[in-house]
Amino acid sequence: MKSFSSCAKWILSGEHSVVRGGKAIAFPLRRYKNSIFLEEAKGFSIKYDAENLKEIIISLVELASAFTKIPLDAIRSEITVVNSIPTKMGLGSSAAICVNIAAMFKYYGYDGELFDLARYLENKFHQSSSGLDVSVSIMDEPLIFQNNKVVDILRPAFWPYLALSYSGEKSITSHCVKSVQEIFLENESWALELDNLMNLSADLCESALKSADFEKLKDGINLGCEVFRNWGLCHEPLEYHINMILSAGAVAAKPVGSGLGGYVISLWREKPKSDICLTLEEPWG
Repeated sequence: MKSFSSCAKWILSGEHSVVRGGKAIAFPLRRYKNSIFLEEAKGFSIKYDAENLKEIIISLVELASAFTKIPLDAIRSEITVVNSIPTKMGLGSSAAICVNIAAMFKYYGYDGELFDLARYLENKFHQSSSGLDVSVSIMDEPLIFQNNKVVDILRPAFWPYLALSYSGEKSITSHCVKSVQEIFLENESWALELDNLMNLSADLCESALKSADFEKLKDGINLGCEVFRNWGLCHEPLEYHINMILSAGAVAAKPVGSGLGGYVISLWREKPKSDICLTLEEPWG
């Protein structure tokens, strides 16, 4: 039996603006994975263990077949897809699925770049993928990403208490992307300024992690959250959750992913005692 596995991801800073060439800082989240298992069979068939995503998997496989020119009847396998990555939460579930399907087609003879096929497939979910999410899933490393490519593997000088918590609502990426695009149509100069501020947030976070500067990291995360607010992507339930995390002792918090729900990343001076937070391990562990 052949298998392929890709992990979840979370973004410290750089959402949305990364599509337009901005900097983003992202990390693998290895406790959640998507896996594909291939068992030899006479023809092509798919199983899915949860969430009734079989139709999505079929459509991605058909897209990959058209892109690679490898016909489906050449894939003589029963495919079982097992997923533990929460969907519509900003943790890269779509990217992990796309990377695994791309890897499967590499196994069946696709001679192009894994990244190119995975990014092409992710466009089904995000219209115009920056490639950030699939890069983290492929490389399984903390990444600095800009201008649609990996700039460097990040090696932090320290690892403070960072935690993820669920806001209580799912995030619809397409809706959030549309909201940001509408700002460009209404006031392009303001939209560009927001992109610049998110880029500054990513710069601060990168510098802070490399220099072990806790206060700079706090400022970078909080600046990123302010940009989300100005994009209109921190509605009342998400804002309520962020305020609850801050009241519990966090010094900074922002959405992870596209906004309007999903997970929130928070920074703490001491290990959070709240049971609603998942304290993140060192990304190199």
